[in-house]
Amino acid sequence: MKKIISALAFVSVVGFTSQSKLQAQTETMTEETMQALAQPDAGAKVDNNGKKTKYDNNDPLFRDIAKEFRCPTCTGLSVLESDAGFSVQIKEQVQEQLNLGKNHDQIIEYFTQRYGAWILREPPAKGWNVLAWAIPIALLCVGPILIWLMVWKRHRPVETHGVRAASAIIAEMQENLSKLKGAR
Repeated sequence: MKKIISALAFVSVVGFTSQSKLQAQTETMTEETMQALAQPDAGAKVDNNGKKTKYDNNDPLFRDIAKEFRCPTCTGLSVLESDAGFSVQIKEQVQEQLNLGKNHDQIIEYFTQRYGAWILREPPAKGWNVLAWAIPIALLCVGPILIWLMVWKRHRPVETHGVRAASAIIAEMQENLSKLKGAR
C-alpha cells in the first residue's frame, strides 16, 4: 500500500495535480501491477552494486529506453545514469511497461503523454522541434559564408599617409620618362 501511495505522490509532484487525473491513472493500472506493487520484493532485481531494484539494468531494451529520458532532478543526466529518487521511480515505471509487453515506441509515447516532451533528452524531430535541429545545422553551413561576406563588404583601402606603393612610383616614373622622351 505504501508503494501505491508513493507512486501516486510521485505523479502528483511531477505535474499531475488534478485529482481526476490521479484517479484515472490508478484505474488504468492492471490487477497484476497492483499485486506486484503490494508485494514487498516482487520482481526485485540486484544491480551492479548489490542493491535490490525493481528494474533490470542489464536488459539492453531497458537501457536503451531509460537513457532517452531526462532525470527530473539532475542536470545533464539521463534516468539511466542517475540514482535520484525520481529517476529510480521512472526506471521502475519503464520496467513495469516492459513487463506489460509494450515496445520501445509505446513506452516513449507513454512518458511523453504524461510528462511532456521535456522528459526526452533529445527533442523529437517533428513540428516546431525541427527548428531545434535545423537552425544549428544551417548556422554551421551558412554562418562562415555570411561572416566572410560581411568582412568583405567592410574591406576598405587602407590610407597610407603619404607612403606610396612601389607600383604607383614605377607608374609615375614611366609616365615622367615618356613625357621627357616626347619633349625631345
